Amino acid sequence: MAAIRVARTFTGKKKVIKMGGAYHGWSDQLVYSLHIPYTKRFEAHGIPEESVANTTECAPGDINSLRKVLEENEKDGGTACVIMEPFGPESGTRMMPFEYCAQARELCDEFDTLLIFDEVVTAFRIGPGGAAGFFGVKPDLTVLGKIVSGGFPMAGGVGGREDIMSCMAAGVQSGKQRAYVGGTLTANPLSCAAGYYAIKEIVEQDAARKAGENADKLCAGLQSLIDKYDLPFVVWNTASIIHFEVSGVMYLSVRDPEIINKISERKKSMEEFGAALTANGVITLAGSRIYTSMADNDETLAETLTAFEEVFSNVEK
Repeated sequence: MAAIRVARTFTGKKKVIKMGGAYHGWSDQLVYSLHIPYTKRFEAHGIPEESVANTTECAPGDINSLRKVLEENEKDGGTACVIMEPFGPESGTRMMPFEYCAQARELCDEFDTLLIFDEVVTAFRIGPGGAAGFFGVKPDLTVLGKIVSGGFPMAGGVGGREDIMSCMAAGVQSGKQRAYVGGTLTANPLSCAAGYYAIKEIVEQDAARKAGENADKLCAGLQSLIDKYDLPFVVWNTASIIHFEVSGVMYLSVRDPEIINKISERKKSMEEFGAALTANGVITLAGSRIYTSMADNDETLAETLTAFEEVFSNVEK
């Protein structure tokens, strides 16, 4: 919310483009086409239509779709920013071509639009430079999650070019337009210090690499179990982010005439699979995602695989 407010202040434009299916927090302006592209406010009620009047979306991973929306927005004052998860919506559940970020950077420059990377999940998890470092693409603004405060109280952080960030202010300001950002724990000194030392440890301990290697092992183990029980499941990982799809529920389309029924099935499927894993001592994100850390080891990975095997062995085919 702070990032798009700053982008609008800096550019003087109002339109915001996100990828269909992506989640960027639950503020009124960004709770739009969640999980399933082009569903608009289907899963987000209680929000006046005018709150998302300037939010638009493009098809995930489709650079031509992004260009088309940018061109359409030019007719109405232009686009303030494009906000995206660098690996694709839902922490990379909907994967994108490797070159997409670089192409999006070029388009944003062409249309005088700010590029915002939502690295709430990927910052420090992919590596010290986050997804930006991985792809070698420099966004104008980066949104960080609670890792930036080392687990201490604070919602997260926004960083970027000095001329853009100078638009942000709290308290009383005068002399030029400012994007107001405030909060009880904003710039809390204790949280800032905790974040600094947490990130310092992440870098010095090479935590991202170690966490990623643990994910590689766990992912390979899950694939072996899928093969063993001949299940139509898919598993893959990006560094320490592991995705496992057991029903294809994250890939529904609004063009499907059975979309309403399948959305209900989606909820049931994910809840049941997640509950089965929980009953065996493994907590996942929505029954479709796991994040490893440098604290994992062969013992914790073995325990996790044992839990998965218990569930897989009881799947009715």
